[in-house]
Amino acid sequence: MFRSRIPALAALGTTAVTLAATLSVPPAAVPRAWADSPTASDPIAGFTPAHARWQRQYEKLLSAVPSAAEARSLDAELASEPGLATTTGDRHRVERIVARLRSYGLRPEVKTYYVYVSRPKRVRVEITAPQRQVLPVKEKPRPWQKHFEDVIPSHNGLSPSGNVRGEVVYANYGRPEDFALLAERGVSVKGKIVLVRYGRVFRGIKPREAGRHGAKGVLIYSDPADDGFVKGPVYPDGPWRAPDGIQRGSIAQIQLAAGDPQTPGWPSVKGARRVKPSEAPMLRGLVPTTPISYGAAEPLLRSLKGAEVPKDWQGGLPFPYRIGPGGTKVHLDLKNDFQVRPLWDVTVRIPGSERPDQEVILGGHHDAWTYGSVDNLSGAENVLQVGRALGRLLKQGWRPKRTVVLATWDGEEYGLFGSTEYAEERDAQLRKAVAYVNMDGAGGSQFGATATPALDQLAVDASKEVRWPGTDGTLYEAWKAQNGGKTPVSRIGGGSDFQALFQRYGVPAIDLGSASPGSAGNYHCSCDDFYWTSHFGDPTFEYHASMSRLVGIATLRLANSDVVSLGYRPYAVETAGYLADFTDEQRKRLGSVVVDVSRDIDQAKAWQRAAEALQARADEALRKGDTAAFRRLNDKIMQAERDLLVASGLPGRPWYRHQIYAPGIDTGYATQRLPALYDALFVDKDTGSAKAYEAHLYTSLRAATRTLTP
Repeated sequence: MFRSRIPALAALGTTAVTLAATLSVPPAAVPRAWADSPTASDPIAGFTPAHARWQRQYEKLLSAVPSAAEARSLDAELASEPGLATTTGDRHRVERIVARLRSYGLRPEVKTYYVYVSRPKRVRVEITAPQRQVLPVKEKPRPWQKHFEDVIPSHNGLSPSGNVRGEVVYANYGRPEDFALLAERGVSVKGKIVLVRYGRVFRGIKPREAGRHGAKGVLIYSDPADDGFVKGPVYPDGPWRAPDGIQRGSIAQIQLAAGDPQTPGWPSVKGARRVKPSEAPMLRGLVPTTPISYGAAEPLLRSLKGAEVPKDWQGGLPFPYRIGPGGTKVHLDLKNDFQVRPLWDVTVRIPGSERPDQEVILGGHHDAWTYGSVDNLSGAENVLQVGRALGRLLKQGWRPKRTVVLATWDGEEYGLFGSTEYAEERDAQLRKAVAYVNMDGAGGSQFGATATPALDQLAVDASKEVRWPGTDGTLYEAWKAQNGGKTPVSRIGGGSDFQALFQRYGVPAIDLGSASPGSAGNYHCSCDDFYWTSHFGDPTFEYHASMSRLVGIATLRLANSDVVSLGYRPYAVETAGYLADFTDEQRKRLGSVVVDVSRDIDQAKAWQRAAEALQARADEALRKGDTAAFRRLNDKIMQAERDLLVASGLPGRPWYRHQIYAPGIDTGYATQRLPALYDALFVDKDTGSAKAYEAHLYTSLRAATRTLTP
């Protein structure tokens, strides 16, 4: 297996190598094994040949530290207690993380923010027709689950309270197009309680759309066709969702803003100014909503009257689904308690030896709706494993060129709270942040990457350095095999801790993750526990360790490169393609082009040429070892992503500033390219606004071109 291919750090011995204090000075001694390594002289993008050799030596040392045994130990400890943000269990988890980091020789800092959160005081879902039946609102405990009394009942975070009764209407996934189809068929949801299944769009879109159409309340369930028995054996006999499994989750409108709803755009420190909940964009347009299991949804669906559903609305329960209304009535009684409560980010700062003002941030959230073994202790534990490795290097005298920040965020599940408040408090410092590396689910066989185009190559290059469990080769080879010979990198949309850093402050971001088959079955359920991971997700914990090596290498390369490895040529090419697609979309939807983006396409091509010329200068500087040129080049490279922000924000959602990527206004998670243009023209149907934002984009593309030009 992979571990056998990499020598343990302890085996190197204190006499084998004395690390340099900085990367600008070579190690005092080099083990013979390194000199003989066939990859010792291989180039690394952004490094001089000499520094590439030293970098590979540090990567070998780092890669020797993460272990499956440590991953198992971390998960058994951290997932032993539910860790919902702002609870006692969350605080205990923070204390355990701090203790681990200190044991690695690091100096963690706990930062407290005060955020507006909801807790369920009463959750009652009762069928009142055709017969009375109170439905369960929590899973049954399993013998191995400790502190089960602290597992939160079914709850959609930040849902308003409500005591409503009504007939049930089934609305498939609750997307805008699903409600449009109901309207076409003459089915009104006004005054009804809408039943929808999870999937296809962010869960917050579902109650927003139901509310727009006059519904009183919403029930969201996980259909077995999507993540239950239709897929395979269910928990605890298999990885898929059991009939009592409930998918919790926030319905905060994260496509409009992120972070504490009452402090949109500024940090929620103690005493911070707060807007009224009624004025908070993230709480806009919601109706009482709660999740239920598919076991609880079955009697609701079984007794529904009305027309049979379209074929693609049919789920996995063993009877024909009907739309309603008629046959099924429900009483939904929710009493949610809203308070401003403390949560806790944990960060470690390792100052850089040459550019301490420039930061590379590696983060993943530690909070969870229940135990959170996969979501997201798998990611947070990998951050800790990297911390353990860097602690070993620091003890031998190593320091990164740039500052490395390790973070485990709190409150992600409510609406990306901890990472957003951190970013909003550090606006000035983030202007010199090199990149943010995110981990949100990172302990399985199926690898995936999401990034700004500027970081695509980093993901590909780092994947070539990591052996992948269950194969005879590298992650790179497994990644290609899983995707028909390609290494696809998706574009950043919404739903994780990169949002504030990238989409508000322009910090280049990449999300590296891996999942196991069946992981959808434990999402936000009490079954997301150590038992699930140790039996189904990653029983050997080898994938956890390999992901730690991957992100450790990616972080080190960003921190130590001579010329920051951000590639803007592919970024410019993609942007020109998006603009051409926007023109085609106008012809398709409107019959003509009303917003001319031809000058933007020309400017994107000029940006491409500038990026190619800059890369040529960087290559020449690396060949010559021209340190003075490195500084000039890095200043330009780090500015280019920021050039794509618009200070006034996107139309209707000014918290977001990135003009190339944002969460889709009607999807919440999926990426919307050129969001200002699409929102203004196709959502708001405001041609004047679309033309104004075209001018903003043109200005930004010109700025990005000038930035990369000598």
